[in-house]
Amino acid sequence: MQRKDKELKGSSNGIIGEYHKWLKARMREISWLPKLKISSGEEAEVPEESEEVLALKAELERTRVVKEKFKTIAIRVRKECDELRDINMATAEALE
Repeated sequence: MQRKDKELKGSSNGIIGEYHKWLKARMREISWLPKLKISSGEEAEVPEESEEVLALKAELERTRVVKEKFKTIAIRVRKECDELRDINMATAEALE
């Protein structure tokens, strides 16, 4: 049992180490496998965006602007509400 535990820990001579060696060799043999890493000298080809994608990006930007406007208005209304509440509490205390 002790020996199996050592083999399963992944030492370079154990079962996992042998699997990694086999896997690396197997990966080199597979020519149709797309490259997972692009070397620093190569640039990734960026597909051209369709008109629909460009329109959706423009719409997304417009909605972001609208969201920011609503956020600004909501903050202003919240401050006004807090000020009116403070005035109302001060008035109620003065009337008591």
